[in-house]
Amino acid sequence: MCFKQDCLGAGGIGVRKMGIADFAVRPLADDGVVLATYRLKDQTRKQETLRSSIWKRVDGRWRMCFHQGTPKKASHQKRPDSGRAIS
Repeated sequence: MCFKQDCLGAGGIGVRKMGIADFAVRPLADDGVVLATYRLKDQTRKQETLRSSIWKRVDGRWRMCFHQGTPKKASHQKRPDSGRAIS
């Protein structure tokens, strides 16, 4: 387990330049459940991740129920066989 003081004492994660793109929020239910999606660009490490979070309104406050970050591949070339089943 890593505690805050351990991370800060070891130099921490440092300061990185980040940017957010394509931010969108979509309702999933009528009772205060939404899906937030966006791309996070780490300009220091030259990495990009696709992010999604599910938020629910509980007692008047928004609470995150789920979060996923998926690294984006450097190349976006489509495979020639895309759409075909692989056996």
